[in-house]
Amino acid sequence: MTRPPQSSARAFELYDDRMPVRRYKLLLQAFLKRRGPGTRQAIAEALGNTRSFITQITSPAYDMAIPPQHVRTIIRLAALPPEEERTFLDAYLTAHPERATELLGRGDGRTITITLPHLASPAAQARLEALIERFARETAALMLEQQAELLHTSASAA
Repeated sequence: MTRPPQSSARAFELYDDRMPVRRYKLLLQAFLKRRGPGTRQAIAEALGNTRSFITQITSPAYDMAIPPQHVRTIIRLAALPPEEERTFLDAYLTAHPERATELLGRGDGRTITITLPHLASPAAQARLEALIERFARETAALMLEQQAELLHTSASAA
């Protein structure tokens, strides 16, 4: 009896340590296909990344996890209804339970509401909202860094 030649690729397993990541990526892939080809580009623009990066974080063929700070933006741009959002988040948190606090929030933030114009294109509307969210998140991060530096400088001087 001869054995099939061994390949250098990892042998297929019904369930392996990457299966939870593949599961949420398969779900996301199905959701994105429904939205059309412009969705990946809109996500790339909103996250300030390339389409190649979006392919890597959304394709089950790649092990790269979706960074938790990008999950909410991707969900919004994919226009997931609440049931699909819950299904996706459950799968994501099963794969990355250590990211639950970061993804679901720590409760120490503040929510504000702003009024935006209604744009004719849903894709443009989603991009506008994601860009504003990104601007707010990055600006807040910079201000928190500056605050930490000031506190450190004050503590060092004392």
